[in-house]
Amino acid sequence: MAQSTKVDKTFYQVTNIKLRQTSMLRLFDILLAPDRTTKYLNIFKSLRVNKGQQSDYTFFSTYETSNDSFWDTIANEIYGTPYLWWVVALFNDVFNPFEDLNDGQNLQILKPDYVFTLFKDIDTIREL
Repeated sequence: MAQSTKVDKTFYQVTNIKLRQTSMLRLFDILLAPDRTTKYLNIFKSLRVNKGQQSDYTFFSTYETSNDSFWDTIANEIYGTPYLWWVVALFNDVFNPFEDLNDGQNLQILKPDYVFTLFKDIDTIREL
């Protein structure tokens, strides 16, 4: 059975679509199908945060957890809705949100003013 291989090109080189320079998202590798002509993204992997952007404290603040901290309660406190819990988890490289948070744990929080940028990036990717 033939396997897919990684394409050594950037997202822009393959799609001719530029994400903004300040894009919060980094796409996973672009793969080449066994037919050697079809390129695709592995949809079974989730989005990850661009580490270069993640280290820029213009976009982030920190949040110290307490004994009663849960992903949805943190999101509700920061963003005004519990439904953005996945944003908090995403920016802290958490892939299993069912794990308990530790008391006194410092989380990196995307500032509410920049959440719209995340959604624009997701929309750009979805339109491919």
